[in-house]
Amino acid sequence: MKFNIFILIITSLFISCDNKNQNQSARIKLETRISSPLSNSIIRDTDSIKIEVKSSSEKILKSRLILNLDTFYFNDKISIAANKLEKYGKQKIIVQNELNNKKDETLHKTFYLYPSQKPKELEYEIIKIIPHDKNSYTQGLLINKENIIESSGQYGKSFIRKSKLYDNQIINQVDIDDNFFAEGISILNNKLYMLTWKSNKGLIYDLDSFKKIGEFKYQTEGWGLSTYEDKLLMSDGTEKIYFRDPESFKILNMIEVYDDNGKIENINELETINGKLFCNVYGEDIILIIDLKTGRVESKINLKNLFTRKNYNDKIDVLNGIAYNKINNSIIVTGKWWPSMYEIKIIN
Repeated sequence: MKFNIFILIITSLFISCDNKNQNQSARIKLETRISSPLSNSIIRDTDSIKIEVKSSSEKILKSRLILNLDTFYFNDKISIAANKLEKYGKQKIIVQNELNNKKDETLHKTFYLYPSQKPKELEYEIIKIIPHDKNSYTQGLLINKENIIESSGQYGKSFIRKSKLYDNQIINQVDIDDNFFAEGISILNNKLYMLTWKSNKGLIYDLDSFKKIGEFKYQTEGWGLSTYEDKLLMSDGTEKIYFRDPESFKILNMIEVYDDNGKIENINELETINGKLFCNVYGEDIILIIDLKTGRVESKINLKNLFTRKNYNDKIDVLNGIAYNKINNSIIVTGKWWPSMYEIKIIN
């Protein structure tokens, strides 16, 4: 018995040493490195991206840079104008070095592209104050014909409601399953799409009857939803905006929302207006206006003085909800458990 235990211990030691040697051999020491830019450095769109490679021993015969799907050949160093990049946010450099000893090495480096220009501050005027159900925990808000469609959140209390725009008269309402926390909504091809918060599942309804006609899945949380051309736009509480196929819900494209100070997280309710993306930032009384090609925050509307919370003793939560009124070229905004909606017009 003791002999068997001794054999087992020796065998375990050999296996351990063998695994250790395998792990060590798997770590291949590279002879070259990217000395510039530094990892996770910030580069402005008015700067040049200075890329430099160095070798600890073997001479680098030729280097190939892959950046934003473009390829550049260089020796030792190269400068690329940052404004050639299409999007703001996280960027990845790939450099392939051909060495004198006929070896090739592939290197990676990450940096962040920031806008240099500050967002423009826009003014607004209030056109009309409209009644709003103060029991509605507003998630999504949109205008369809002369009606307003709203999704209200919270587990066990979520619903979608269609009402007359200016008098709050309910036309249709459907309650959502207690297991779902309703989030953003959008209309495309006579279908009403709705996200749920943490269930990784969206629901599709017939726009006229509110009858459920389908479902779709996604991997992140669901926050805001809008449409752009023939695509659905989705936020997930981060700085990311996803362009999704309405049939498969696959990601077709993605932008990251950045201003001159960096990424903007907690992107929430979305509304596409005249080719620009308007969005709420959760917990802040602002609307951001975003370039859909680059992710840059072009403008912002400060709504801090729109609604005076201290005048109400009831529960009042954050600003949320943006609906575009094409007829008046105005925006209707509200908040979670707010007693009013505000129709505002932007003053350029």
